[in-house]
Amino acid sequence: MSPVNVWKSYMVTLLRTLFFFVVFWLHQLLILPRLTTFWLKRKQAGDPSVRPEVCRIARRWGKMVCFLGGVKLARRDESGIGPDEAVLFVSNHQGDFDIPILVGYAGRNLAFVAKKELEKIPLVSSWMRLIGCIFLDRDDRRKQVTQIRETVTLLKGGLSMVVFPEGTRSRGPEMAPFAKGSLNIAERAGVRIVPVTLKDSYTLKPKGSWGLPGGHAEMILHPAIDPANLSPDEKATLHQDVQAVIAGGLR
Repeated sequence: MSPVNVWKSYMVTLLRTLFFFVVFWLHQLLILPRLTTFWLKRKQAGDPSVRPEVCRIARRWGKMVCFLGGVKLARRDESGIGPDEAVLFVSNHQGDFDIPILVGYAGRNLAFVAKKELEKIPLVSSWMRLIGCIFLDRDDRRKQVTQIRETVTLLKGGLSMVVFPEGTRSRGPEMAPFAKGSLNIAERAGVRIVPVTLKDSYTLKPKGSWGLPGGHAEMILHPAIDPANLSPDEKATLHQDVQAVIAGGLR
């Protein structure tokens, strides 16, 4: 690449990154009154009274974040799931844009089993609580049991959930081994599992980079798996089999 093109690329990344963060936080401030209203309504009438509208806002937010980040997403849906069916999405986790991609383009209202560190993000974490996200505490086994029960309850109540069995972002195309226990949630809740491949999303915010270069990414919703139809041996290796399906999408 010539020096001129390098400079142009640098300036595009710089301007996109500045625009992203200005609009992102300005948007959070502008919808702060709605956040306050939802919390008050939730306190009076409970989660079901606010969750559908909050989830609609979250889906628009996911698409907005992808647009601001210059994400060009290819989406392929082979899941065969119904529009109103609650499922457990099991996804690889490559980078910072994975959550906006899933929120905006999975095609339904959903929440996440997220790491507890995300609970510290101002304003964003409040919206995450409203849509039903669970901030998993990996250091407290007793609390984990309670949080898994909450996740099962949400699935039974009709809200789709997302888990990242790797536990953290890979920042690249490789995957860490999947944690076995996270997929047991689907059987306990009586819902199907949808393996999700996120491909090249790590390039949208490269490791060690300050900027958002934008680029292409792909999301594949693989055919749904019903744990109720599996033998005991198949259930024992389910986490490995699901990871193999997701890895196939990466190839």
